[in-house]
Amino acid sequence: MSALHTEARHIRAATPSEEAIEALCAELFSSFRRADHHVKGQQYLRGLLTASGRKSIQNIARSLGDESAAQRLHHFICNAPWSWKLVRRSLARHLTDRAQPEAWVVRRMLIPKTGTSSVGVHRRFVPESGRVESGQRAHGLWYAGRELNTPVDWSLSPGTVRSAPSSRAGRHPITEQLDEDAPLPALPAAPLVWDSPVRDVAGLLRLLPVDRMPAMVRLTPDAAFRPFTPSGRFSEAATLPAERILAARQAPWLSDAEPAPGMRTATARVALPPAGRAPDGSPVRPGAGAEGQGLTLFAQWPKRQPDAVEFWVTTTQWAVPADLHRLTVLAQSVDHDSVRTGAKVGLRDFEGRSYDGWHRHMTLASAAYAALMLGDV
Repeated sequence: MSALHTEARHIRAATPSEEAIEALCAELFSSFRRADHHVKGQQYLRGLLTASGRKSIQNIARSLGDESAAQRLHHFICNAPWSWKLVRRSLARHLTDRAQPEAWVVRRMLIPKTGTSSVGVHRRFVPESGRVESGQRAHGLWYAGRELNTPVDWSLSPGTVRSAPSSRAGRHPITEQLDEDAPLPALPAAPLVWDSPVRDVAGLLRLLPVDRMPAMVRLTPDAAFRPFTPSGRFSEAATLPAERILAARQAPWLSDAEPAPGMRTATARVALPPAGRAPDGSPVRPGAGAEGQGLTLFAQWPKRQPDAVEFWVTTTQWAVPADLHRLTVLAQSVDHDSVRTGAKVGLRDFEGRSYDGWHRHMTLASAAYAALMLGDV
């Protein structure tokens, strides 16, 4: 485990009791109008927690001791008229009513798939592996706190997606629950940590609710910014990659700190590059709320591994390195737990061509994830 993980809080993953599952389902499924939907929703969630191997509908039905239930559960997931958005909102409210999040973490999840039998499957270049791979690419929005983290929303990137509803104009679909003017009341504000490497920072910030909450974005090393010069202004002539700005250890715009044992950081005040043009010739403006304002460029690395540098940028102009480091620890914890606990509840196991079916499965898998993390508490 990395140095960042050593600071992460311990998260329980106790199997919840039947009473705890029933209580959670009663709250999350309050929007269901039909009693049989309550029953099937609870059966599906319980099956996600108890089925062996892949959390397919067949295995879920088998874990319930009734293989004939597979057809009914398939209809419930892929065709029944219940709103997965309302269930996700109930899950998020359940968590925030218990404790305010320390951050909302967005992570990309790559789900390898073969063939075209699953919704959203597409061949695309995967930077992590350096190869073109076939699969689904999803983004998850996670409630992240000291005691637990849980996914509360999902978006699926286009591939073979059909009839996918469009997001609100000008916003990334994964942040819909965070918008003040969303159809449902917005979730509590907390730092938004985008934990997938980004090169086009201006383009991303334009899609995030940075007018409501601070954002922190993981960078590719070549993401470009204008440095803050010794004269007290942002450079109009120089646009430099993040790794070069932060490599100039003696530059007057830099500061460094040791936010945790064995860790070093460097910060610099920067601004977005001037407005330019997209490949199609359309104008590109800096992100909303960020144009003409300063940002904080942030790098961190273990003392014993000076080449293992992470690059981040935050909309908080005078950010404290220790606070930024704590946010990255939360993101690291989400990453670690999503692999371990995500496999237990079937986050990557849905097979089918139904867009709504994928979202309903992910909604109930997220509820099972929360039940597993919360235990009987």
